[in-house]
Amino acid sequence: MTRARAQQLAARPRVAAAPRVARGLSDRQAALQAMPGDVKLLFSLSALVLVAGLFWLGFAPRPEPYPAVLGFVDPGPPKSTRPTGPERPPFKLPWWK
Repeated sequence: MTRARAQQLAARPRVAAAPRVARGLSDRQAALQAMPGDVKLLFSLSALVLVAGLFWLGFAPRPEPYPAVLGFVDPGPPKSTRPTGPERPPFKLPWWK
């Protein structure tokens, strides 16, 4: 190392050591205190966007159906083929159970 470089390093102000975590704080509180403000803002805005997206997903208005293109209309699901009930004659016959 040259003398000029050693003098530059000696003249440079020293950076203070990082503050120590006080006893009794949980890891979460200590991490929150150590975070810079822009990171806290980023986390809070992302949480706000997530909540707004979930709200929109649950309570948004239904989209309008797409119009038919070139006359094509979707026929929809097929009709139900359930039987209407047991077949009975219009009047009571003696041999009909």
